[in-house]
Amino acid sequence: MDKRRLQGTDLDVSVICYGPMRAPQSEDDPATARHQRALSAAIDHGVNFIHSSYEYGVRWMMTPVLRDHPRRHELLHVIKAPVPAWDDPEFDPDKLEMRIDEALRDLCTDRIALVQWMWRCRPHEEPARIALLERIRDAVAEAFVRLREKGKVAHMATFPYFPQSAQAALDIEGNRALIAYYNPIEMEMLSAIGDAASRGQGFIAIRPLYEGVLTDRFADHADVPSDHRLAAPKYSSAFAHRARLAEALPEAAESMTRFATRFPLMLESCASVVVGLNSEEQVAELCGHAQGVRPDPKTVAAARAIYDRMTWQEG
Repeated sequence: MDKRRLQGTDLDVSVICYGPMRAPQSEDDPATARHQRALSAAIDHGVNFIHSSYEYGVRWMMTPVLRDHPRRHELLHVIKAPVPAWDDPEFDPDKLEMRIDEALRDLCTDRIALVQWMWRCRPHEEPARIALLERIRDAVAEAFVRLREKGKVAHMATFPYFPQSAQAALDIEGNRALIAYYNPIEMEMLSAIGDAASRGQGFIAIRPLYEGVLTDRFADHADVPSDHRLAAPKYSSAFAHRARLAEALPEAAESMTRFATRFPLMLESCASVVVGLNSEEQVAELCGHAQGVRPDPKTVAAARAIYDRMTWQEG
């Protein structure tokens, strides 16, 4: 498995980051064993970067695999830490440390390599988010200094929901990376990603397959069975965007799954792609697709041109 240095850190992470977003939340789920085998297979394939969140409710499934795997001490964990959460009035450093301690226990590790820090608020709009960030910025930076001194975390990254918040988050003292949704259909963070790189901060992409739209399973919205979640009307524009990509880019036409897996890694500053790995077969497929990707500004620019046209038409 190819590895890349996450800019701004000492972390050499696998280009595929295991994501358990769709794993079972109950021991009674018959898919539990399949997902545990997928996690074990990912580690065996050389995936050393593991993403998780207490919000997913799936760490109980991960714990026995991580506890018993012979390579568990080689793993680098990135965890979501939404503090403040939606209904919290302000940032609480004790709550942040509680989330870290939960992860250390559940993931059977001594240190969280990267904390995906998030700040939430209501209303979920830029003015309120930026105002909140300005109030808590120094307290957040100080909390991470203390957590590093305790040896509980290595580095901090931010997950801003919107581009303006992303720009503001780059100024947080101690921030080392930007984590964001990024794929050929969601490219609104591209400017912030470039600004992060210019400041020596890295990037990790989430949602490369755009919830399954950017795969080989369905080429057109009309192909989606009526009882499938992607049949919802809200996905029609995404499938139209997918069609434009396939028309313009030969690699996308050949295999959308392969193209979408590789696309974020065409940015030099992108160290890893967080993707749900739900079976051993999917592990083998996506890990294979992610090998040998080189920076490709030409393809990124072509995808951006399509994104700009589609966004203009939708607006």
